[in-house]
Amino acid sequence: MVLVTLTGTLYIGTRLALRAPAIVTGPEISLDAAALPWYAVLSLARMGAAYALSLVFSLVYGYYAARNRRAEQVMIPLLDVLQSVPILSFLPVVLLLLSVLLTTAVASELAAVVLIFTSQVWNLTFSVYQSTRTVPGELREAAAVFRCSAWFRLKYVELPFAANGLVWNSVMSWAGGWFFLMAAEMFTVGSRDFRLPGLGSYLSTAAQAGDLTQRTPSR
Repeated sequence: MVLVTLTGTLYIGTRLALRAPAIVTGPEISLDAAALPWYAVLSLARMGAAYALSLVFSLVYGYYAARNRRAEQVMIPLLDVLQSVPILSFLPVVLLLLSVLLTTAVASELAAVVLIFTSQVWNLTFSVYQSTRTVPGELREAAAVFRCSAWFRLKYVELPFAANGLVWNSVMSWAGGWFFLMAAEMFTVGSRDFRLPGLGSYLSTAAQAGDLTQRTPSR
């Protein structure tokens, strides 16, 4: 059922993506060092948006999968399948589909956030799932004895217990986002250039131009 749904979604997305503009020209990327602060702001904004989305998704998806045994049988295998799929293999379809529905600039920004999101979310979700499943039995028994509500257990028992894992995996997720930043900001599909101004596109453009000079302050 899961594979049929994914296949159907991919097919519909591919059919719609065929209507994307034939030529897309991205903005010029300046290699002037004065542009770096603004590029850093843009890249950090995309990273922050992707991380916030990853955190919300992880808390909802991981917690629900851990608390609902029937849903767990579908949600966790689905998560395993999704994390094993290389995002760069289906990102062109997503990007072209978004360019049909939205303006090119907005489509490029959303696609970049989605790419960074997929590099951050999986280990966070598994961390929340595992932490929720391994809350000590005595804490659950105490919460049951005192008739704590589900919200009280989540806020004062399960989230604090999951905090250490979330902090550690957040560091790993942020590093994963930096790794995919260049691909997210310099994505091209044939004659369609969806580049975005940012640190990733700055590094990629400098590398393509052979600008590898180390600039040191004059004395």
